[in-house]
Amino acid sequence: MGTIAAGTKIPCRVGRTLDKGDFSILHQLTWFNMAVHSNAEYAKNTWFKERSLAGPLIFTVVDGLIHHADTIAELLAKDGYEIYAYIGVDNMKITSPVVFGDTLRAEAEVVDLRPTKNPERFLFIYKNKGFNQRDQQVIEYQTTMMVTRMA
Repeated sequence: MGTIAAGTKIPCRVGRTLDKGDFSILHQLTWFNMAVHSNAEYAKNTWFKERSLAGPLIFTVVDGLIHHADTIAELLAKDGYEIYAYIGVDNMKITSPVVFGDTLRAEAEVVDLRPTKNPERFLFIYKNKGFNQRDQQVIEYQTTMMVTRMA
């Protein structure tokens, strides 16, 4: 126990290449269908020069990468904690566009693990960054989760 500390790296085991089918499913599911995301002819005249993935969807994919296969749950379990609730996301910045064919990966690290007023609950905070296949950062944000001690 005691391995979770500020700066602890959270491993990301997978990457994800986004193709046209992924774009279509994500945008239809969420209704993020602004022209820059859904209209190829319109997008040709933007600075992207092609359709791009909406920012909230970049977050969804990158957050899924860091949670894939319960990576965070496993890290917490090593110190006797389990996830109780996903509390929120702060300071999200989309730093580069994501377009067809981009392969995303995530890099996360622990910011803090601290007790709350309730002695059975703790706040687990981590910073996540997403990168494309060219190692360009596409997103960064900080997540807060409430965790409890495992029984």
